[in-house]
Amino acid sequence: MKVKLWTIVYTKGGEMDDSIEMELASLASAERDRSFLLVKGLGRAVCLTYMVNTALVFPWYRRSQVCGVLRLLRGRKGTVVDLGSGDGRLVCAVASQGFRADGYELNPFLLGYSRLLAHRKGLASQATFHRRDLFEADLRQYRNIVIYGEPVILRRLEQKLAEEVTSGSRVICCRYKLPTWAPTTTLGEGIETIYVYDKV
Repeated sequence: MKVKLWTIVYTKGGEMDDSIEMELASLASAERDRSFLLVKGLGRAVCLTYMVNTALVFPWYRRSQVCGVLRLLRGRKGTVVDLGSGDGRLVCAVASQGFRADGYELNPFLLGYSRLLAHRKGLASQATFHRRDLFEADLRQYRNIVIYGEPVILRRLEQKLAEEVTSGSRVICCRYKLPTWAPTTTLGEGIETIYVYDKV
């Protein structure tokens, strides 16, 4: 039996038969494909779970904060930008009030959700979403800047705001205030506090 197996696997000169070599390569390739599909499936599951948690379980803006921002924009003109726009609910709400609004968001899943939301609400021409770091946004072009950022981000962002925010512009910070700027006014209380900074 051992002699027959040896005869099947090897040909004259000790070289492996081409058909056996191809079969082994095919089996190895199939095994790699199965492993790749498993890893790919797990990756998709993790990403989907993250997207659902961030977009639905831990929303950036509460309804009262969206209403508060709309109230603070009432009577104002110019474009609006939301730095770190998350699921896009604020950008869409602002666009529905007639503003031209932009959102900056790095998370591709939230970005896709935001664009779908704008499309479904018929706001695609008014609400634009960019997959870019908020620090790359040119703030000179915006008259109204909305931010929902953690204190560590606001510390970095404050210098950029000082350099780029133009006279007559309004900066609105939800929940957390800028480290050294004195707010012009505030709205709400507790975790729903909104801090307003008017550039004179």
